[in-house]
Formats: sequence, structure tokens, C-alpha cells
Amino acid sequence: MTLLAGLQLRPMQPQWKFKEQILLISPFSPALALQFRAMSATADKARAQRLQRLQSSLDQRLEHPEVTLETLMLELQVGELRPEFWEKLHAAAARDGKEPELAAAYAKVTLDRRLKQLTQPERTSVLLHAADFFQGILGDGDGAEGFLRRILESVSDHADAFARLERRFTAANDRVRLAELYALVAAKPPRTPGELATAVLDIISVLPKQTPLSDEACRKLLVLVPESQTLLGVLEKHCRNTGRIELACEILETSLDSDAVSKGTMVERHQRLIELYMCDAKTPEKAISHVEYLLDQDPADAQARAAAERLLSDRQVASRAAAALQAARRQLRERA
Repeated sequence: MTLLAGLQLRPMQPQWKFKEQILLISPFSPALALQFRAMSATADKARAQRLQRLQSSLDQRLEHPEVTLETLMLELQVGELRPEFWEKLHAAAARDGKEPELAAAYAKVTLDRRLKQLTQPERTSVLLHAADFFQGILGDGDGAEGFLRRILESVSDHADAFARLERRFTAANDRVRLAELYALVAAKPPRTPGELATAVLDIISVLPKQTPLSDEACRKLLVLVPESQTLLGVLEKHCRNTGRIELACEILETSLDSDAVSKGTMVERHQRLIELYMCDAKTPEKAISHVEYLLDQDPADAQARAAAERLLSDRQVASRAAAALQAARRQLRERA
């Protein structure tokens, strides 16, 4: 007891270890630290053996493309990109007649549920390698396009994937798919928004009625309107020419939320919507909010007053039209 009483016991201090970028905190050293080192050594040995088998299959005979692909994905997950190994895998598949097996392996590992297990950069890397294999070895441009598009759906400013698709569609003179590509990346483009807006404008302005852009593409391209006010009118005209009056109205309605336009431009958009709703769209009741806006801005606005007079016979909005006309007359009397 006297010996123990004379000892000054200090609390065990945790030991901090780093192994392959993983921080290990060991409050029970040195025994636990030795255990960690042993486990790490075992993992290193297993990895070395795995890489040796990988190298052998790439240099000699590719027996199991799926296993080799899985090995490369493991390397990718520990931070080893090994681009030369991916290239060797593709070449080995061509050398040993394993193209169909590797294509099936890529299809399997690029399933959404599988890719969700990876980080975004890892997913992008796998999809790029898949595109390289399908384009470079199989000569399957459509297959490669699918992988590249999936990259842009998650990382819209990925310059390589964008450039490859842009070259493909330009070479094919496929204006619709090119415009759809620009719409896909419009919110966060790999090029300046101004350049993209100019490219889109050049395409849409010459598209024939028989080749419409998708509704979703038209909506996505609205984000580029601040870069080119002309684009809004071209989009509206394209929608009307392809028989989509409701979409034309929707696009104009969405543009009203912008803070980057002048009061005069905003008035013009409200006037255009009144014209569309009262005529082409054949839904005059939807014009009432724009009539109210214009009469509030200018109680003498001839178009708005005429529209309000017509809407007096529409039971859905007659009371609002009457109120808007009464308010406009009151404003004019007060100004006189």
C-alpha cells in the first residue's frame, strides 16, 4: 500500500495514428497499436496480391473482365486513379475477345443503385471510362453518349463530357440534340452563359416546325434569357410554331419573375400574355392578372382597357375586370 500511495498515476493518453489517411485513436497503447499495424499489414499484403493478379490478367490473359473491373473500382475508392490500368483493361478485352463480357460488366457497375455507393468524382470517373470503352473499343457512339449524358445530369459543368457530346451532335448536324444538350447544362454551363445563349439562339431561330425541342428543354433554356433578351421571343415563337401555345404562355409567365429586366420590358411581356390568352390560347380568363397589372401601371393603357371590357362578359373574372376598370377611372380622374 505504501508503494502504491507513493506512485503518481497519470490517466492514459490516447495515441493518434495515421494510416492511409484514416485517423486511428488508440486509448490502449501499445498493444492495440500493434494490432492495428498487423491489420494494416494484412490489408496491404492483400492489396498487393490483388494488384499482382490484375497486372497479370492485363498483360497475359483477361479471363474475368468483371473481376478486373471491380479491382480497378476498389483502387479508385482508395484514391488511386490508375488511368493506364483502365486503358490496359480495354485493350486486353479487345485482344482476348472479351468485349461483350466487359460491356456487360460496365452495364452492371453503372447501375444507379451501384453508383450511389461511390462519391461523385468516383461515379464520374467510372462513367467516363465506360464511355471510352464503348466509343473507342466497341465503336458504339450511342452507348458512349448515354454515359456522358449521365455525367452531365449530375455535373453539368463537366467540360470533357460536354465537349465530346457537342462535337458528336455538331458532326451529325443534329441541331435539336445540340440544343437539348445546351438546355441540360444551362443552369451551370461548362462555357460562359453568354456563349451558350448565343449558340442556342442560332439554333432555335432556324429550327423547322417538324423538329421541336422538348418542353423541358424550353423551360431549362429560360435561365439564359438574362444573357440575351432576344432568346425569350425566339423561344416563345418556337413554341407557337410547334403548336404549344400553353407552353409559350408558361415561358412568358416564368420570365415575369426576373428582376433583371426594365419596367418597359416587363410591360411588354404582360401585354404579350394578354394577347396570347385572349386570342391563340383561347383562355381569356387567364389574362385578368395581366390586365390588372397594366392598368395599375398605366390606367390609360388602351390594350388593357379593351381586354378588361371584353372580360366583363366572362363570369369567371367579370368582377375583377370591373374593379380594375373602376380603379383605372378613379386614377385618371385624380390626375385630371
